[in-house]
Amino acid sequence: MSEVREMIEELAREAGFELVGVTRAGRLEEGGERLRRWQEAGMAAGMGYMRRPVELLSDPRRLQKSARSVISLGVSYYPGDHPENPGGWGKVARYAWGEDYHRVIKGRLFGLRARLEEALGCRVKARAFTDAVPLLERSAAQRAGLGFFGRNSCLINGEMGSYFFIAELLVDLEIEPDEPGEGTCGRCRRCIDACPTGAIKAPGVVDARLCISYLTIENRGEIPRELRPKIGEWAFGCDVCQQVCPYNRRKAKRSRWPEFSAGAGAGPYLKIIEVLGIQSEEEFGRRFGHTPLTRAGREGLLRNCCVVAGNLKLTEAVPALVRCLREDGSALVRGHAAWALGEIGGKEAGEALRSAAETEEDGWCLQEIRLALEANREGRVG
Repeated sequence: MSEVREMIEELAREAGFELVGVTRAGRLEEGGERLRRWQEAGMAAGMGYMRRPVELLSDPRRLQKSARSVISLGVSYYPGDHPENPGGWGKVARYAWGEDYHRVIKGRLFGLRARLEEALGCRVKARAFTDAVPLLERSAAQRAGLGFFGRNSCLINGEMGSYFFIAELLVDLEIEPDEPGEGTCGRCRRCIDACPTGAIKAPGVVDARLCISYLTIENRGEIPRELRPKIGEWAFGCDVCQQVCPYNRRKAKRSRWPEFSAGAGAGPYLKIIEVLGIQSEEEFGRRFGHTPLTRAGREGLLRNCCVVAGNLKLTEAVPALVRCLREDGSALVRGHAAWALGEIGGKEAGEALRSAAETEEDGWCLQEIRLALEANREGRVG
């Protein structure tokens, strides 16, 4: 088995993966118990896939009955630090600067499987995936030795930090397993203290209902009013808990995969006015179809950019926000545009809100317009 393990590592590194580990395809008991407590606390928010039975999410054999081993792989996506905001732009989390990682990594996984079959001279029954199936992938990766769970719940590798994608191959091979990943954050609690919304409730426990990444990506509804100012300039995702992590400050390695570079996709910032001008799903697909930003959808991304515009008091975005308020087919977009206009204030915003109050038929959106008018009249900021 050790020879096969060595062969897998060599082939994986040739395929571009920087971290390689193996664990048995047995139930992930520790991860399953953590998940159960998290679910019971209601912290899964609107993520139905994370409320699935623990027995399903914690057992790789539910995905492939013949699986005997889990090959966990890691690849850096770190594209560098955010440049200074050019003004009127919304931040994008680093993992989403480039191309859609699901497609990019899956292609390499299929290539790795083919190379493995060629090297072994036999067919290998395998299932390849990254962040796309009901499995506790971080727990599998931790048990395979790729890292340890940090206080922000990210998997941290002592030589790379946490800016890396995790991918798996479930295979019907008996492979010598690695020791579980070990490490510690020591006394450091920078991620807990830095989180804008206080989403990290305890070491390793993140309440998705407060997490900016959830609110701007997985969340399909409104961003709660009390949390909107805390979103700041994040238009898609959030990196704060990783930015302040000492492991990342010292160990983060720039990705060698060109697909994850800033020039390959949306990049580090979105121009708010341009995004607010996207009026159709087709246009959204042409602009972002090859990037991770498709996860938020057109509605979600415009919602986020409305919030950023309001937080930045972006007066040049008022005409675009007014158009969204008057014409957008989504009440979600219209309501957040109203909020942004209330935050920015001014005559044009006030006139548009008063006009919309007379014609809006959606109850929630009408309430947002009325609250925005109140903010506009009082001249409140924030």
